[in-house]
Amino acid sequence: MIPAPTPVPVPRPPPVRLSRLLLVEGDTPTHFFEALLRHLALSNDIEVRNFRSITNLRPFLLDLAKTAEFQALATSVGIVRDAESDAAAARQSAQHALQAAGLTPARTPPIKTSIFILPDNANPGMIETLCMHAVESEPTLSGEYACAVEFIACLNKNRVALPTEPKLAKNRAQAYLATRMDVQLFPGQAAYRGHWPFDNPAFDPLKKFLQAL
Repeated sequence: MIPAPTPVPVPRPPPVRLSRLLLVEGDTPTHFFEALLRHLALSNDIEVRNFRSITNLRPFLLDLAKTAEFQALATSVGIVRDAESDAAAARQSAQHALQAAGLTPARTPPIKTSIFILPDNANPGMIETLCMHAVESEPTLSGEYACAVEFIACLNKNRVALPTEPKLAKNRAQAYLATRMDVQLFPGQAAYRGHWPFDNPAFDPLKKFLQAL
């Protein structure tokens, strides 16, 4: 008989430092939101936590909510995740994770909870979709956006296999980032370097969500 594998212990979450927590999905959003919070002068007010993947959100929240630091300090928890192909399903998944962790209006003491589904809290897409909406509508980046669109059109014309929407936004974002002087940028790194136009109105709903957290 093959022995059962030894369970891998789940590391204890690092102690909570701030009362307002922002939970995000992976390294790219972690870097992106750290940069955006810095832009909004909120870096010292909101703590970013990375739950790594959608399937890990529920156990991550369960573990986090059990810590003494969370119970003593937390007053607000915001979750940001990609809609992918279904914004309503993404929101429902995040709501279920909050409920499983006991973060409901009936909790004592109460903790404010909020959810933002990228790109715009309503439509399919992801963080790259939002970023490219901003690039598209930013007058100073019209040339770079046109080149990125033409590149994708060229690939389609030559029957190069590409992912479909909404994942095609990732390819479109990489085509835009190839126009920057910095090389081999990921979208989160690009945020640190100032390559996403955070003052563009496309980011306004997300900034309001963060300011209200």
